[in-house]
Amino acid sequence: MTFFSLKISTTKLLSSVLVCVAMVTSPLFAEAPKRIVSADGSLTEIIFALGEQHRLVGVDTTSTYPQQASELPQIGYKRNLSAEGMLSLLPDVIVATQDSGPERVINQLQAAGVNIQTYSEQPSLDAVKEKILGIAELLEKPKQGQALWQQVEQQVAEAEKISSNIEKPVRVMFVLSLGDRSPLVAGRNSSPDTMIQLAGANNAVTEFEGYKPMPVEAIIKAQPDVILMMDRAGHSTNATELFALPGFSATPAAEQQRLILIDGLKLLGFGPRIGEAISELTQQLYSGS
Repeated sequence: MTFFSLKISTTKLLSSVLVCVAMVTSPLFAEAPKRIVSADGSLTEIIFALGEQHRLVGVDTTSTYPQQASELPQIGYKRNLSAEGMLSLLPDVIVATQDSGPERVINQLQAAGVNIQTYSEQPSLDAVKEKILGIAELLEKPKQGQALWQQVEQQVAEAEKISSNIEKPVRVMFVLSLGDRSPLVAGRNSSPDTMIQLAGANNAVTEFEGYKPMPVEAIIKAQPDVILMMDRAGHSTNATELFALPGFSATPAAEQQRLILIDGLKLLGFGPRIGEAISELTQQLYSGS
């Protein structure tokens, strides 16, 4: 894996780099861009799915699928990007979602004349469609984009046929991280909340939106039947460790040791594998039913 850590000590030098990039980039293309930097894992995945991965010259750390993506030059985490690192790759275009940043870096790039194409970060099927068709249009592959979206749409429909017939939805708590104090848990209007509902289950946490730390008393009160977490190398836990923790040990999930681990990009990326993710989550939630 190649990492870029370009150290620039003065504002003058950064300005020089910005000017150079502005000279070789253009907001509009006569043909599909040849050098693409992707600041979002789902967008990277779409580019690969369309067979245009040879255009990628850099990706962010959420770009973990397919494996070849993680071997490309890295630009950092999508919400903590560096202008210098991206500019050093001389991109024709940077593709990102609306939550990519920070804002000052995006503003620097735009001021330099760098073409930045942004897509919705919302956890919805409409956003998946927008990203697939938008990237396909950028790559001048509209027919392939339509075909990919139709394939994804069919997979989602098949998955929802199963999840829509669930008679007794289980209560699921998504835990982003355990932390040193209170675990960080997903509430309403979050990516996990949407996926839990698409899989025919109920989010056990409805008191707040987004992600918030949850104290022991609130975990017990939520009474989740299942704990859902991302399967991340070096960051995952196991059921024995999780259900020995205060709060979690007093939940219905602990009685059956029900912990589900699913790849984070697949589960929460809202990319072309969303149909597979719904099917996998539904199967794991209700395989014993």
